Amino acid sequence: MSLLPWVSEVAIDVGTANVHVAVKDGGVVVREPALVAYRVSNDTPVAFGTEAKQMLEQGVTEVYVVQPLQAGVVADMNAAAVMLRHYLQKALGRRPLFSPTVLTAYPTAATQVSRRALVQALRAAGAGRVIALQKSLATATGAGLAVDAATTAMVIDIGAGTTDAAALSMGMISDGISVPLGGASLDEALVRGIKRQQGIRLSHHAAEEIKLHVGSVDPSLASSPPAGAANMGSFSDKADDIKAFGVQLDEVPDIIHDACMPIAEELSWLIEQLPAKVRSHLGTTGAVMTGGTSQLRGLSSLLGNRTGVPMAVATDPMSCTMLGLQAILNNLHALSLDGRRVSFAALTRS
Repeated sequence: MSLLPWVSEVAIDVGTANVHVAVKDGGVVVREPALVAYRVSNDTPVAFGTEAKQMLEQGVTEVYVVQPLQAGVVADMNAAAVMLRHYLQKALGRRPLFSPTVLTAYPTAATQVSRRALVQALRAAGAGRVIALQKSLATATGAGLAVDAATTAMVIDIGAGTTDAAALSMGMISDGISVPLGGASLDEALVRGIKRQQGIRLSHHAAEEIKLHVGSVDPSLASSPPAGAANMGSFSDKADDIKAFGVQLDEVPDIIHDACMPIAEELSWLIEQLPAKVRSHLGTTGAVMTGGTSQLRGLSSLLGNRTGVPMAVATDPMSCTMLGLQAILNNLHALSLDGRRVSFAALTRS
């Protein structure tokens, strides 16, 4: 616990699609979509997160819904501040006596402008001190990689709006990329591809349903249930629901495969920039994939074949960044070099 109990310390993972908030020694207390619904008549925020998403999906005409982050960076400063203020107050359950210290993460190769925008949005939301570190450090820590080892580890986080990848050694990032490609770009590819090939207009919500439940980059996997299908009801029922859209499912894998190839090319370029000794090491140890899109069937094989680096999906791929931020929040002394280095040993001793 803090020596000053009226001072709050919070970790926030601000993603394109979702926001997660954890309080020190208290775990994750907020998991919500990164959305704000405003009343059309007076531009007043009326709903956040899940409720705002439901309004969007149901086509409520009295509101318009804003997604404050696009491709992993703040696109609407005012909406971002309003949303983050709401989630901070929800996480703390009160208005803090002093502005909370906030730990957050930004895309590994983010520009100085986009990093500053994230910090400014958090301060406008009521944060005091803001500690921002590169996302790959937090994600690798949450995935259980020994980020401060002398050998190189690689983590590839494929989220909704961004693919964030980095090679890490001795607690620092030796090379990394952030590209504005992820689950949302696959949804957009499905919307366009199905319209072009089958003449069917899909909403982005319908495209996401197709991707989640029957999507694959490999046609041979298109008829098999995805991992975790037992938690989503009968796979065959889901396939029947998708067919109700009128979509020919046998064309879906090729569309998704083509949409994934730019991600594969960017990762291949990153790996080619690494020293030969590091590439050789990664060819044996492999890389860890995280993020919701990493669970797409066949994607790990596609990326592994294209890059020459074996790919393994993390045990809890959607939570790795938040788990890493939580670990670091509880051991802020493990940060050095202005948040650019993590001492993994210090984290695991707690």
